Amino acid sequence: MGTGCSAHSSVHVQSPQDNARKGIRKKLSIEDQTNQRRKLIFQNEMLASSFVEFSSPRNGRHIKWRRGEIIGEGAYAKVYQCINLNNGELMAAKSFYLGDDPKKIEKEFENMKKEVSLLRNLDHPNIVHYYQTDLSSDMYTIDVLLEYVPGGSLKTILQKYRTLEVEIIRNYAKQLLEGLSYLHANFIVHRDLKSANVLITSQGVVKLTDFGSSIKFNESDVALSKSLRGSPYWMAPEVVLRYGHSFAADIWSFGCVLIEMITGHPPWSNFSKETRAVLNLISKENSLPTIPNTEVELKDIITACICRNPKLRPTTDEILAMPFFQFSLEGK
Repeated sequence: MGTGCSAHSSVHVQSPQDNARKGIRKKLSIEDQTNQRRKLIFQNEMLASSFVEFSSPRNGRHIKWRRGEIIGEGAYAKVYQCINLNNGELMAAKSFYLGDDPKKIEKEFENMKKEVSLLRNLDHPNIVHYYQTDLSSDMYTIDVLLEYVPGGSLKTILQKYRTLEVEIIRNYAKQLLEGLSYLHANFIVHRDLKSANVLITSQGVVKLTDFGSSIKFNESDVALSKSLRGSPYWMAPEVVLRYGHSFAADIWSFGCVLIEMITGHPPWSNFSKETRAVLNLISKENSLPTIPNTEVELKDIITACICRNPKLRPTTDEILAMPFFQFSLEGK
């Protein structure tokens, strides 16, 4: 051989058949991963059938949609704007990450089932509308599709404008009470009423949202719940002390939201910013949040709502009948 030559080594040229076989192996691998993930999530047939039952679309027709930018984030979920690929309607997707812990997945599914079971049966102009629940293709997130409210939350509005005029408070409060009245008439206690869970449309329509802490009582037996649910600044004393609570706990929280709208800050925040300190304040006998200086009729409602004895608090309908709401709204 000449110096420019080398020993020949065989080179295997992949045939189309080889590529096809590799593709099948890769496909099987993905299928195996999917099946393993499915078994991890649906640990039994009951859980699988339960998900199918509560995730079915509200109107019977499944919505195809695409995720957009993130518009909110909480302790347990992220909220994305999304678009309905059938008609271009904007919606909100509340996305829950499942992870790999079987116990966490089971608990997340149980909480999801409870919230969606409530939402799918609610129909009121002051409660956010529910569409459907989807499990992502990789089975790592559950997405709850809800009505998109472009105005954002009452909390966001208060951060932007600090405090609200009495006429705006009257408008928002009346709608909030009507939403609560509907819930209570259906034996549902929201249990996490606060400015962050009150959405406002661009036309000023109030939409109550986030039913993750809500509870539905049996119609024939409205028992008292003793679980610690809600957000500290808005919690009623009987919730903090675990004496047992019912619809009156929402009324206390409503009074706290009124304080927020007047001052721009949650109740008790003028005393402390620490959660434990706030809970201690609420649990103390005769302790009450500061009632801000405002119209007498509005102060009367707040005073009635933050009565420490839940049996003495008014119902939603009784509050709506109070003088503050007898004034006609400007421009109406």
